Amino acid sequence: MQTKGHDEDESFESDVEQGDCVLLLAPSIHSATEDACLDLLAFDDTSEENVLWVTYTRSPDTCIRDWLTRTGERPRNMRLVSVGDTTRSATAHAGSDTTSETGDEVVETLSNPSDLTGLGIKLSEILQGWDTFDGRTVACFDSLTALLQYADLQTVYKFLHVLTGRFAAADVTAHFHLDPDACDTQTVSTLTSLFDTVVEFDDGEWSVRSR
Repeated sequence: MQTKGHDEDESFESDVEQGDCVLLLAPSIHSATEDACLDLLAFDDTSEENVLWVTYTRSPDTCIRDWLTRTGERPRNMRLVSVGDTTRSATAHAGSDTTSETGDEVVETLSNPSDLTGLGIKLSEILQGWDTFDGRTVACFDSLTALLQYADLQTVYKFLHVLTGRFAAADVTAHFHLDPDACDTQTVSTLTSLFDTVVEFDDGEWSVRSR
């Protein structure tokens, strides 16, 4: 992999190709992580984007608020899959400004965080529903750190192998959060092999490694 350094406030847009799957190695709770997440979601014309957000750790309300604060406009379509304890409706709070142009619900819920089959089906259905839309499709998976609390490494690896393949086939630019301090080096190494690009935060600086 080729490695490139970044200051904390630099954009990653030039380092990520459309259709890349990115592993975001950074602390679960840190302002730099939140900024990087939005940087990897909001590209040139955010009003034409299809945004898919899988969250185990944050409420849909928070995700939508952060998006609107960053971009000032809703995307063409936004679907959030809220997993486990975060499951709650954001539709009433967010209002019509965050519903998609197709009139779909903003939030999908999955109460069982270990149901990877059900999660995979939901994500595939959402992507299939966007087949007719132009513009970039982006995705955030927050987080693998949480997912690893509900499934073993081998199961997670197999799930991600299939999911990253689906994202690649659909030309989705996706990033996946993982806190390297919350898991062992073997886990990080195993999962890293699945991704086109690794964006890592360490000692106040970002590094980007690409194949």
